[in-house]
Amino acid sequence: MRNKNLNLFIVAFSALTIIANFVQNNATSDLFGFEVNSWVVRILWLLIGLISYKRYKDKKEEEEN
Repeated sequence: MRNKNLNLFIVAFSALTIIANFVQNNATSDLFGFEVNSWVVRILWLLIGLISYKRYKDKKEEEEN
C-alpha cells in the first residue's frame, strides 16, 4: 500500500511541476544542471506522471482481486 501512495504522490507532484513550468513560461529550464528546452522538461514530467498513474492503477486493481 505504501508504494501505491507514493505513486499517487508522484502523479500529483508531476502535475504541479508541469503547471508551474507553464506559469513561469521560460524558454529553457534546468534539468540536472543542463539548460534544455522547457517542452522537453514538460514532456519528461508528463511521462513520469503517466507511468506512475499506470502503476497506481495496476496496484489498486491487484489489491481488489
